[in-house]
Amino acid sequence: MRMSLSLRLLLAAAITTTLALVATVIVFNFLFRLYFEDRTRNELETYLLLLTGNIDVSAVGEVEVTPISDPRFNQALSGYYWQIQVDDKDPVLSPSFWAAPLALERPHMAGVISFEDVITGTGGTVAVASWVITIGEGDMQREIFLAIAIDREDLDVSVSGFLANSVIWLAILGLFLFAASWIQVKLGLNPLQKIRSEIGRVSKSPRTRLSSNYPTEVLPLVEEVNQLLDANADALDRARSRAGNLAHGLKTPLTIMLGVERKVRRSGNDALADDLLAEITSIQHTVERELALSRDSQQVLRQCSIHPIATRLHRALSRQPGTEHIRWDVDVPEGLYIPFDEFDLTELLGNLLDNAMKWSESHIWVRAGQDGPQAFLSVDDDGPGIPDTAISAALERGGRLDSQQPGSGLGLTIVNDMALAHGCVLSLQRSPIGGLSARITWSASDA
Repeated sequence: MRMSLSLRLLLAAAITTTLALVATVIVFNFLFRLYFEDRTRNELETYLLLLTGNIDVSAVGEVEVTPISDPRFNQALSGYYWQIQVDDKDPVLSPSFWAAPLALERPHMAGVISFEDVITGTGGTVAVASWVITIGEGDMQREIFLAIAIDREDLDVSVSGFLANSVIWLAILGLFLFAASWIQVKLGLNPLQKIRSEIGRVSKSPRTRLSSNYPTEVLPLVEEVNQLLDANADALDRARSRAGNLAHGLKTPLTIMLGVERKVRRSGNDALADDLLAEITSIQHTVERELALSRDSQQVLRQCSIHPIATRLHRALSRQPGTEHIRWDVDVPEGLYIPFDEFDLTELLGNLLDNAMKWSESHIWVRAGQDGPQAFLSVDDDGPGIPDTAISAALERGGRLDSQQPGSGLGLTIVNDMALAHGCVLSLQRSPIGGLSARITWSASDA
């Protein structure tokens, strides 16, 4: 399953932040409870020692208890209680007691404080500190079992309140950390967005390169991309150079062979001349097609603006001898791009204009634009046009509908091969001005 890098980082940040906050809540709650447990034990021990100091034996052997000064031990249901048992007599209870004495297990060793939680008769729980001491001498010696109890409800309420408050505030902290993570991810991935925009600019202007204003972590990638673009440009230049050399090298032999074909035809051997012309035409088509495909295979998807190339070709071709009678209309908006580079678009549009000049009577119309999701470039003429039944033949290699016109019949075939190689479609149809309309269409999102 594909997932954007931003979403992956944000999801990882959300998971780790959530786990960290949950662990923090658990640890804080444990530490807070531990702190209160320790505080409660210290408080129980303090009150137990205070109660022990308030016990004395009278001259007649009776145990006397001086009340603890803390008023909570005298207030009913206050949650603070003491209990004293002399020998095996009934326990003496603090005024705050509301029910039967606590059922406590007497410590095995005197003078050692024992801590425990005890369930009362009403179902509540109290924390208890108790110990056994002996006072008096001889026959007046007494064994006294003392206990201090504190209701655990206050402790549990404090811990629960701390847990609720910590969950709320840590949730707010989690939202803040998630927002900070989102900002961090956006800032961290901003160089990648910059690379994307610059690569889009390079696709429209192949001679440009990515800038070097990047973080050190991303700069090696930028340098590799620039080196790849340089290598691609060098390979494309070499391919074009070799294609030009090959075309130039074959031009003279093919011209000689065409001369031989005409001599053979004049000698009356039409069958041999036809076979020779077919082979020459096949060689021309193969060379032109392979040269165009070799150029396309050496480059990545590139784009260029149609307007400057259409304008330049119009100015050059309209000045050729014998074209004074042709009226040119060039209706190409600026800023419209086609998925060709400047060299291939010049060759493609040049072939279409050359074909239109051969057949036009007085008018050539070059237009381009966008029709919904599709963009188009068309060359129209007011010549005789092509019948619908002959359109497929016009796109076949060497397909010539009129042998009296100059050329090898390769122009439209080469245009069709180049269009297909660049993801475009060539269609031939009746022109609004009466002749042929050669129309190239492509997805507007590709340019």
